[in-house]
Amino acid sequence: MEFEFSIDENEAPPPSGFDLGHMHVRGNAGAASSRNRTPDQAMMIYLSLTLLLDGLRRFLAGRDRVHTTSAVDSSFSLTFRRRKGDSVETVHAGAVVDRSSAKELATAVHTGAEGFASTHLALLPADDAGRQDLEQSLAEFGAFLTRLT
Repeated sequence: MEFEFSIDENEAPPPSGFDLGHMHVRGNAGAASSRNRTPDQAMMIYLSLTLLLDGLRRFLAGRDRVHTTSAVDSSFSLTFRRRKGDSVETVHAGAVVDRSSAKELATAVHTGAEGFASTHLALLPADDAGRQDLEQSLAEFGAFLTRLT
């Protein structure tokens, strides 16, 4: 499974924690993307990524059977459903994108988020709320992933 996060090509400088961007997910049963959709499904990527990390962490640590994360300022969403054992199904628009273990899902999201952050966070001012929220979420998710493994 692979998560990829990007800034929309039409974003004008200077960078901001409210910039629009896209999410692309590739799994063992399909793919889902916010890119090239009608209507446009670009999302406030820093805020959406923070919501994804925080929501998925709480879902995987808890007992809920289903969790849906919705992007900020977009109709793009992903649903995660627990299956038998440690399996989690990732669904977009009713279609299964992936079935994997909780650890594999968490690792894929964290890897994609870290890749995005390493490229884009340093471009934001240190006091940008979107930057600060994402940095906090990445730290909490990283600690959770360590405990999960």
